Amino acid sequence: MRHAPVLVVTRPAPKGEAFARAVCQDMARPPRVILSPAFAVQPTGAAVPGGDVIFTSARAVDIAPPGTGTAWCVGDATAQAAEAKGWTARSARGDVEALVTLILSMRPAGPLTHLAGAQRRGDIARRLTQAGVRCETVELYTQVPLAPATALLDAAREGAPLVAPVFSPRSVAGLALAGRVAPLHIVAISAAVAHEAQRLNAERVLTAARPDAVHMLEATTRALADCGP
Repeated sequence: MRHAPVLVVTRPAPKGEAFARAVCQDMARPPRVILSPAFAVQPTGAAVPGGDVIFTSARAVDIAPPGTGTAWCVGDATAQAAEAKGWTARSARGDVEALVTLILSMRPAGPLTHLAGAQRRGDIARRLTQAGVRCETVELYTQVPLAPATALLDAAREGAPLVAPVFSPRSVAGLALAGRVAPLHIVAISAAVAHEAQRLNAERVLTAARPDAVHMLEATTRALADCGP
């Protein structure tokens, strides 16, 4: 007998809860949901200079003050969030590599400020500056690791498959569950996340067709259906 899958969300609040609701809202038999944020977000209180900026996460947009300049954004969701706060957004519609390529193709006068977290991948400011586009980094927040929720640790020792959408490489650590016997199915937002997830010995690692919430929703729904009884 196959067990009904469990949806495990490691994305921090409030986006984690919102994603879980989006997954479940149109399902005839919604899965059990376990919310187990991999980390907590703490603003640093750093001052933000004027001028054009770079956003590589919607979380940075949430913490940043409103602006009126150009915001170079990694994807559409981040661009939409930036526009809601007054920025004129330009979306790379992809990942960090696509964003760097877009900026270098347009070669803005600068200087640019990358508003980011203390924990991040790829030194965008250094790469752009070396390529002739002046850029500095301001760290708006830090991520404090959290222990897995008790409900997740319990589920990991049972038979139901765990379906875990993962939105960042750093979140993978929240799924390193001691004593896990439950099959683990990872839905990765990007190739970088999928690569990081290889160390978890998962049953399956599925990568979204595009690195955005819409395609993550589609991939997660498909993974749940594939694991269903």
